[in-house]
Amino acid sequence: MDYRCPVCRVSLKKRKLGQTVIARMEMDCPHCKNRVQMNVHRVETFAFLSICAAFIVLAASAYRFQSQELMLLGLGVAAVGALALTWIDRVYLRDWPRYLLAPSRPGP
Repeated sequence: MDYRCPVCRVSLKKRKLGQTVIARMEMDCPHCKNRVQMNVHRVETFAFLSICAAFIVLAASAYRFQSQELMLLGLGVAAVGALALTWIDRVYLRDWPRYLLAPSRPGP
């Protein structure tokens, strides 16, 4: 994934901890001060939602049937899902721009 700013081309991959933990759709580039927004790919969104749904179904089933095996399967799905998201990021979306220039807002 291409983590560079669309305006000044400076890498935004290593952001501050606060910006990394709190994912925001829009932020200011620390170098050029232009407003950029996250560009989330449909495959990334589908994979994340599918992994979350599978985990929730397995966890609810494990609770309902009091099954440790289903809970372990749910945790396995979450672990494999994390690896899948990493693979999608590094292989499938290798050239996908993570940030786009945010549309300007009209002034008051």
